[in-house]
Amino acid sequence: MKHSFLFDLDARYIVVFLFFAMLLAINIGYRFGVKKTKTDSDNSGILSSLLGLLALILAFTFGMSGSRFETRKASLIDEANCIGTAILRADTYPDSLKNTFKKDFAVYLSSRIAYFESDRNEEKINTSLRESAEISQTLWNRATQYSRDKDLFLPSNMMIPALNSMFDAATTANEAYNANVPEPIVYLLLFFSIIISFYIGYSSGFKKKIDRFYILGFCLLTSVVIYITLDLDRPRRGSINMQNEMFLFNNLKGNL
Repeated sequence: MKHSFLFDLDARYIVVFLFFAMLLAINIGYRFGVKKTKTDSDNSGILSSLLGLLALILAFTFGMSGSRFETRKASLIDEANCIGTAILRADTYPDSLKNTFKKDFAVYLSSRIAYFESDRNEEKINTSLRESAEISQTLWNRATQYSRDKDLFLPSNMMIPALNSMFDAATTANEAYNANVPEPIVYLLLFFSIIISFYIGYSSGFKKKIDRFYILGFCLLTSVVIYITLDLDRPRRGSINMQNEMFLFNNLKGNL
């Protein structure tokens, strides 16, 4: 599991710090601005360009987070479908063998559900990965062993591709769960938000007028958008999660 100062820090703390840092930057910029005289040139055009650049970075980062979120959703749905297909293929075996397969599938589903619901507990994550790897090997060995029996060749010939797709889908889902927006981009977004705030304060100081309602709205809305961006990019915590997709896994397990 990924570890870094920024990623380990709760998104709420980051945006609270950002909100007050932006207000402080505006205040400092205002103090610099009021010292300028009217003979200085008006840099409102440059400020508009910087605000446009901030909007571009916000949209770019939000798009990256949203794309990764949708990828995680799609990978979970695909894995659930692959597991469901493999479970259905077990029905082609005689009852005794079918029941053995379904018991193993129940264990496999439990390990996969545990992986996605382990939050940031590394011990639970590693345990679930180890259990799913062990039961995957058991399922594969059983299917390949039965494929050597001419009476079970047809069901095994159907089960083996289904298991292969199931394992591939699990790998894809694991990688999607660990994919995040590169940290330099997040740092750039946070740093640029503070720099823009300074120039907003500077421009207000130059005009000897500050609109507190506008300032608070800008800082608050920027912080909220960045919070949602960070929350989308952290699947193991936060308010935006994969509960609807996890229902598919729990439903499969309940039907076994």
